[in-house]
Amino acid sequence: MTKNDWANNLLNDEFFKEMMKELKDAEINGFANSNLEDTFLRENCYLKLTVLNEIEAHLQSLAAQKVIDKRRWKIL
Repeated sequence: MTKNDWANNLLNDEFFKEMMKELKDAEINGFANSNLEDTFLRENCYLKLTVLNEIEAHLQSLAAQKVIDKRRWKIL
């Protein structure tokens, strides 16, 4: 199994999708329910949410690599 096949399987896995949604929702709720003076908590929630989005974006780029390689122009 190649990396792009693995990434594609993971991105289409229902458990993975649900887990990522729960993790993102927890950080959004932490941000939304923070006290006005608790900037550390909000910054921490923002950082974690950004990391989760970057992980997903990296997996999507791995999954798309096969398509990119097929469409790449070949110099003769």
